[in-house]
Order: sequence, then C-alpha cells, then structure tokens
Amino acid sequence: MIENNVFLVTGGAAGVGAGIVRALLHENARCVVFLDVSEREGAALETELLNKFGALRTKFIKCDVANSEQLAAAYKQVLDKYRRLDGVINNAAVLGTDGDFKRMIDINFTGTVDSTLRAMEIMGADKTGSGGLVLNISSTSALKLNPLRPVYAATKNAVLQFSNAMGAELYYSKTQVRVMTVCLGPTDTAILQRLGLESFTRDVPESLTTSVPERQKVESATLGILEIIKKGQNGSSWLIANDKPAIEITDTVKNGFKTLSFEVTK
Repeated sequence: MIENNVFLVTGGAAGVGAGIVRALLHENARCVVFLDVSEREGAALETELLNKFGALRTKFIKCDVANSEQLAAAYKQVLDKYRRLDGVINNAAVLGTDGDFKRMIDINFTGTVDSTLRAMEIMGADKTGSGGLVLNISSTSALKLNPLRPVYAATKNAVLQFSNAMGAELYYSKTQVRVMTVCLGPTDTAILQRLGLESFTRDVPESLTTSVPERQKVESATLGILEIIKKGQNGSSWLIANDKPAIEITDTVKNGFKTLSFEVTK
C-alpha cells in the first residue's frame, strides 16, 4: 500500500503536510515528492530527509497549487523522474480573512480539484496507470455551519462534496483510484499559529466565540491519515479530531446527502 510506492503531497513543507511526508518515508515509500510555496522551509525539510533516508527518497518542488501551470509542471517533474505515481495527498490550504476569499478558494478548492483530476489522469487504470489513491484533506468546518470563517468552511465543504462524488463507483470501476476524504479538527499547525482567531473574532458577537475547540497535535493527525491511506475504502470519509484515532464517518456524510436529496425531490 505504501512500501515502494511514489507519493505526492501538496502543502508538504510544514505542519500536517510535513508530518505526512515523514510518515510515508518511515513506511518505506519509494519516494515522496512534496509541493509548497515556502522555498526556505521546503528546502530545509528536503535536506533533512535526504540525510536521514538517503538519496532519491524525497524531492521538494516549489509550487503554488492555485497556479495550474506550476502544478502541471510539478506533476511532469514527478513523471519524468520516477515514471510513475501511486498516491496523492492534497493537503495544501490557507486560512485567511474573508477579504482573502479568492486566494482561499483558489488554493483550498480549485487547487484540490486540479490536482485530483491530474492524479486520476496519471494513475487511472483507464488511462496509462494501474490505479492508486487520492486523499483530500477537508476540515470539521465542512460538517457544521461556521459563522467565524464562512469562506474557509465553504471551501472545505466543497472539497468534501467533490471528493465524495469522485469516489463514486462510477469512477472507481474504471480508474481503480481510491478517492477518500479526511476532515481534520483544529490542529496545531503554522496556519493557526500565525493567524490565531483574532482576525475572525474582531467583529463577531461574543456569543459565537466562547467555545474555541482545543487544537490537536500534528502527530495525531498524521497517524490518523496514515491509517486511512492503509485501510480506507474508495469513497470513504473520515474524521480526525481531539487527538483521537481516525473515525470513519462515511455513512453519516452519505445520509446527510440523502436527507437533503429527499427534500429536493419530494
């Protein structure tokens, strides 16, 4: 499932992304390529991991996933160097104020869609591949109304909807590419450390900000994601929050869609 396979991780220079890169290498992945806009952090992580795991085991590519040309070039580098791709984890995301809405949409959703479709083209058994996996990182913000950060929540809800649709048997029967989603609870990453909640709570009533959830450790998120990569079924949805093991929520998500569909058709 992981051993001797080639993986690509977006947003992989720090936080959960870097945790995923390390975990895959510990599980003897043949190579883990990671993309990020942060050149300094990415280069430092690449040097660290090459020293630890050996030459050719990892590669950093500076890439803005919101830029389709850069993303296409990054995928081309992977294929040119390794001649294959077995798994993609779309982790890149930004958390900003609503004034940054276009950037959040471009990275969190459009970048995830672009990367997923490129991965399917490469790995799809109906194309030139032999199957694989795509794991898209959503958020618990996708599972509830979130007045503190509505645009961010909307992008993560879109990731959940898109990933469930791409995980339909209609696609899997042809591509043999598992498409799965994980909703992460608040995690102690650089995004939250930089922004905190100040930018979201400044003009929000106090009644909406009284219960701020605890942040889970990056290690908890990473271990859960590793478990999902190993055992998750196509089309499944998962929850990792509060430093607890990954919980499958596929039925809950699908039942939610069914309920809403019933209201539309009745």
